[in-house]
Amino acid sequence: MLTSPARAARLVHRSEPSGRDVEFRLLRHALDRSLRGRGGVVALCGAVGTGRTELLHVFSEAAADHGVRVLSAAGSPLEKDFPFGIVHQLFQSAGLDAAADAEVAQLLDDGAGAPAGEGGPRLTPRALHGLCSLVLRLAERAPLLLAVDDRQDADVQSLEFLLYLVRRTRAARVLTVLSSRETMTPPNPFFEVELARQPHHERVRLGLLPAGLVSELLHERFGADAALRLTAETHALTGGNPLLVQALLEDQEPGGARQELVVGESYRRGLMNCLHRMDPLALRLARGVAVLGRPGEPDLLAELLLLAPQSLSRASYLLHSAGLFHEGGFRHPTGGGDLLAAMKPEELAALHHRAAQLLRVSGASAARVAEQLRSAEGHVRAPWAAAGATAGLGGTLEEMLSDCDPGGPDGPGGPAGTDRTGGPQGAAALAGPDGWTQGWMAAVPAQRPPRPAGPGPVLPAVAGRSVPRAVPSAGLDPSAGFDPVPGPAAGAGPAGAPPEPAAVVLPWAAGPAWTPAPPAEEPVRIECVPWLPGTEAESAEAAARRELKAVRYLFWHGRVAEGTAALERFQAGQPAGAEPAGLRELRSWLGYWFRSLFPQPGPAAGAGTTDGLAVLGGLLAGLPAEESVLKAERILRDGRLGGGSVESLTSALTVLVYADRADRAARWCEPIAARTAAANCSSTWHALFSALRAEVALRQGDLRTAEEAARAAFARIRPEGWGVAVGYPLSTMISVRTALGRHEDAARYLALAVPAETFQTPAGLHYLYARGGHLLAVGRPEEALADFRACGELMARWDVDHLPGLVPWRVGAARAELALGRRGPAVALADRQLAALGPAGHSRVRGMALRARAAAGEPDERTGLLERAVSALEDAGDSAQLAAALGELSATHRVQGELGLARSAERRARPGGLQSARPGGPRPLPAEPPADRPADRAVDLAGDRGPGRPAGPPEEGADRLSDAERRVAGLAAHGLTNREIARKLYITVSTVEQHLTRVYRKLGVRRRVDLRYSPYLGGELAG
Repeated sequence: MLTSPARAARLVHRSEPSGRDVEFRLLRHALDRSLRGRGGVVALCGAVGTGRTELLHVFSEAAADHGVRVLSAAGSPLEKDFPFGIVHQLFQSAGLDAAADAEVAQLLDDGAGAPAGEGGPRLTPRALHGLCSLVLRLAERAPLLLAVDDRQDADVQSLEFLLYLVRRTRAARVLTVLSSRETMTPPNPFFEVELARQPHHERVRLGLLPAGLVSELLHERFGADAALRLTAETHALTGGNPLLVQALLEDQEPGGARQELVVGESYRRGLMNCLHRMDPLALRLARGVAVLGRPGEPDLLAELLLLAPQSLSRASYLLHSAGLFHEGGFRHPTGGGDLLAAMKPEELAALHHRAAQLLRVSGASAARVAEQLRSAEGHVRAPWAAAGATAGLGGTLEEMLSDCDPGGPDGPGGPAGTDRTGGPQGAAALAGPDGWTQGWMAAVPAQRPPRPAGPGPVLPAVAGRSVPRAVPSAGLDPSAGFDPVPGPAAGAGPAGAPPEPAAVVLPWAAGPAWTPAPPAEEPVRIECVPWLPGTEAESAEAAARRELKAVRYLFWHGRVAEGTAALERFQAGQPAGAEPAGLRELRSWLGYWFRSLFPQPGPAAGAGTTDGLAVLGGLLAGLPAEESVLKAERILRDGRLGGGSVESLTSALTVLVYADRADRAARWCEPIAARTAAANCSSTWHALFSALRAEVALRQGDLRTAEEAARAAFARIRPEGWGVAVGYPLSTMISVRTALGRHEDAARYLALAVPAETFQTPAGLHYLYARGGHLLAVGRPEEALADFRACGELMARWDVDHLPGLVPWRVGAARAELALGRRGPAVALADRQLAALGPAGHSRVRGMALRARAAAGEPDERTGLLERAVSALEDAGDSAQLAAALGELSATHRVQGELGLARSAERRARPGGLQSARPGGPRPLPAEPPADRPADRAVDLAGDRGPGRPAGPPEEGADRLSDAERRVAGLAAHGLTNREIARKLYITVSTVEQHLTRVYRKLGVRRRVDLRYSPYLGGELAG
């Protein structure tokens, strides 16, 4: 019996897969449309283990129960080379009568006689048409559902038939659902592209289950109390992967109190099934992480696995999107061991040998290299293993270890602060301040029960988990990171060895990367014991510094709630009236980065004269800019002679930037760069200094240097490793690309993910201001105005609105108001900014505000305002802003008929003129983009009256361009070529040239670049 659309709308009353009601509803709606004669094709995709097969099966059964004929098939890696395999399955499942079955067999036999293509025999056009006609005839009798699972493993011939079919079922009662697993690269890119081009195509992606749905599953299985207690840990262990969630639930005993989760055979088997069903490169990456025993270190992984670094990012995405990895490592420590156990011993030994060699070359600690060598020897027991275990690695185990740094980052191998994670980019993706990395505490099962510990704060136990034992290297300095070593390396030595030192209790409650931290009833203690016998236990002062560095790391990566809780626990564990070393510095650091959470008191007279971070805090709290600059330069002078920390020096440079003295900051960049290089600082400090140097260069108008420095910052730390500070280098790159007219490049940088917590920090202000500038330049002033006003709201909330050198948001807002044609609000904003600056100081912001005021004001006052802007910008040393102001001044003189003054300002605006106006300044980039076509150059010269003759004054009514001329002029002012303007406005190139010729004549300009500064265009301040 046929199914009516009204009845099909009620076909949902079948059991839906848990947590997939949204996706089930989307499939149902697609089927409803097909029942009304609007065929569709749905691409159902998702990571491994997300339940695609189950959803497709349940949906097919629900459709069949309501009169829909279901044709089903599934791909398989073992049958991928069998031609027409999916086609055979589809028609075999259709329940055809004998005649139709014979027709299908005949068409496939005849079609297979076609000449073989790249993937084997191909169906002839006659066979394709015949099979498609048969499907359409079946759809006339009853609606059809074609359900194909694991499409990524389908044969090429069947994919060709499916593509042919979906093109012809748009007006038929046919719904095609093609399920596929996410892969490294599409096995058949042409099929993917052509499928996505179909107008009736729809993509449905199955993601991981959120914590709320995991809680519902636990509630159904174990009740409300257990769900409340176990949800966080269950979600942390599974990542919301439905297959792993069900496997973990199967591991729990049917009866019992269920006070803790048991990670048993079902979970481990499910994890291995997921890993071995993934792409080979993803499986290879997982093995590499398991061999190293810790997450991260992408460059080291690439060398270990002999892969290109760019291929690792996609493999890592697949592992994380499936919920199998978290922050670069396994969610449970058994995952790596189970995966390595499935490898051949010889292959595993070779991987461990290569890891040992790479770690030794990169300067890792001797303990870590020895661990890899012992693992390699443990997997190869052949007679040649002992002699050849270290072949190719530089000699015997003892010889290899003699080349390593026995004390970790602070031992004889290198000074404190040196980056020891595989070169300058070794662990950059995970680095935090001072080179402190996420992998600081590896999960190592305890080899024996914890010893009784002395008094001190304790950590909450994690139900169902063995407690990790983190073992630092000897001579550990908290500023140099943390290198954990397995417990057996620190076990009791032979008879007569010195007794083990006392345990050091860690009050900080963050465990390994995979560990959730739900509270439990029983407290446990995490012990840290040195790995070399006879060494002294870590001092209380060193432990306190390390714990404070852990707090800083949490805030750096935007984990504000965890960082706040960890800081409170640390402070609660300190004796009354005691302030450990480093706590005051941490408060100053937090007061700068998270000012709304940690407000700082007002500046104290004479305080903070030797620490750059304290001076920066004072400037934000209201310390006069002149006094702050004097203190900052005193710190920088001492730093040049060897005094002060790198953090203090970079903070002092930031003081100069925010005090609107980028010209002075530029002079200090080279000496501080030399000091940073001589101190062997970590990659993080090099990256932070590069980002700061980029901001200084940007404020000086030196776009080349700004771009190079920002690139250097990203070369040392990848965007995901920057944490909340990513807004700094990103904003510089966005601003540089916008200033150069490369708006598509700027949009690509804006597409990078930025943590939400960034907008609680000054880096978020920089990012919002840069994004507003880009939006304004591409003709979206409403959105730009929203970003600039957001900057103002944040600065007012943090009590830093007295500091326009942070971001001059009022100037940006005035530009946006002007672009919207609202001159009154623009004048008010510019006047308010100028009044807030006072009579002196803040030359750069003053010049920018005067430019905005001149553009928004009356024509008779523009000349005076622009001359003041030029004077202020000459003092500030911003060559880009100065060139823009001179260009506007030249255009204003030309409008007023003062051609001599116009030419004088124009000469000063050229690169040579700026160099002579400000000797020793950075080289500005040419303001005019190169013309891409001869026609562009011809139009640019159309206003000339002859060689060497300037353009004449504007015609009467120059400020009344036609709408078409204004549109063309605005796009030309933003750097678009004639051909690009023609495509954008759907007119011919010749029409564009004619419009520009009239625009040049009306405005009295002769070059494209002059349009950017014309007072008659709304985009005069876009640059």
